[in-house]
Amino acid sequence: MVALAIASLAIIPAMIGADGPQAWAAIAVGQSIGGVAAVGLAYGWGLTGPAVIARADRPVALREYSESVLMKGILFVPIAGAAGVLAAVFAPTDPLLAVAGALSTASIGLTASWYFVGLSRPYAMFVLETIPRVLGTVAGIVFMLMGSTAFVGVLCQLAGMLGGFVACSVWIFRSSSLPRHSRLPRRPVRLVLVSQGLGVSSTLLSAGYVAAPLLIVSAFAPVVLPVYAIVDKVQRQVSVALNPFITVFQGWVPRASGAALASRVLSAIGLSAVFSLALGAAMLVVAPHFVLWLGGALIRPGHTTLVLMAVFVAMNLFESVISKAVLVAIDRVSVVATATLVGVIIGLPLVAFGSVLFGAAGALGGILVGLVVRLGIELAAVARYVRRSGTQTTESSLNEENQREYL
Repeated sequence: MVALAIASLAIIPAMIGADGPQAWAAIAVGQSIGGVAAVGLAYGWGLTGPAVIARADRPVALREYSESVLMKGILFVPIAGAAGVLAAVFAPTDPLLAVAGALSTASIGLTASWYFVGLSRPYAMFVLETIPRVLGTVAGIVFMLMGSTAFVGVLCQLAGMLGGFVACSVWIFRSSSLPRHSRLPRRPVRLVLVSQGLGVSSTLLSAGYVAAPLLIVSAFAPVVLPVYAIVDKVQRQVSVALNPFITVFQGWVPRASGAALASRVLSAIGLSAVFSLALGAAMLVVAPHFVLWLGGALIRPGHTTLVLMAVFVAMNLFESVISKAVLVAIDRVSVVATATLVGVIIGLPLVAFGSVLFGAAGALGGILVGLVVRLGIELAAVARYVRRSGTQTTESSLNEENQREYL
């Protein structure tokens, strides 16, 4: 993840330098749509696949992967084609680059990472999939620095992804091959489609929420798209890098019960609040220089935009701990769903209005309002739980004291 994140960020200045900010904005729109297409192309195996492979013997694991390859082969043309059409519609100023960006990012759905995770083979995944993808990106950077267009850079990224997919498939089929003359029956396509339905629906919904703001800005305020696109890219990469922080709380909070669980809930909230404040302050210091470098000194977000980006990154981390670690641990998953839906309903229209009236800062402000609403609903649920836990603890202590006095 670190290698891919660095490569993905390093290619941005080369793209902007090759064809300019508007070209980069078109690619960013295509990549945003392609990200949703990649989730559809992965068809839930990223969510359910690791557990299946971890429990399966060699023949079943091989069948699972071969079925995934078959399904992705069936789905690639319609899903990637639809992503390309949408990219061209949302980026009419440079549709070719938008389509290339969409196809390149959609191809990430071909990943075999879930198979290697199930096998606990991280080094095989690094060599067979990560290195080809990084090499493709590096090749694109070199070609663009030598005078090629951004289109060539995107095609190099696509070639790296396809190369990794081929290398992984060859290794998996060779290392997991069945004995000679043996044959493993494959499930009907319809049954495979149905079995992965829950996983793909969950991941598609989440990906759609992530991609929507960039598409809204491209439709309602295309003039500010280059600025918003680069700010959006930075905050996404930072959020991805901070996932381990959230994961720690996801494992630590639920391991307690009763009063200890309430104590861990408060500790998680306090620690994540302190870390989020520190993160926001660090973003305010580093972000201006980082964004300026990414934009090749051609894209310069205003001070208000940078402040809102720092606030959003900090608050998004805090909300992620509350929703993914705290509320799940206290069995309030329904609150997360409700809060997310309300935040989306309120926030996304404000993105459109804000981008038209105030540019990139207005779009970020709309997203931030939706996040504040979602966080408020979630914190209210946590507060009710803490109060109830405190009341139950007090009543339990009084009962124990009364019993001692009686005895």
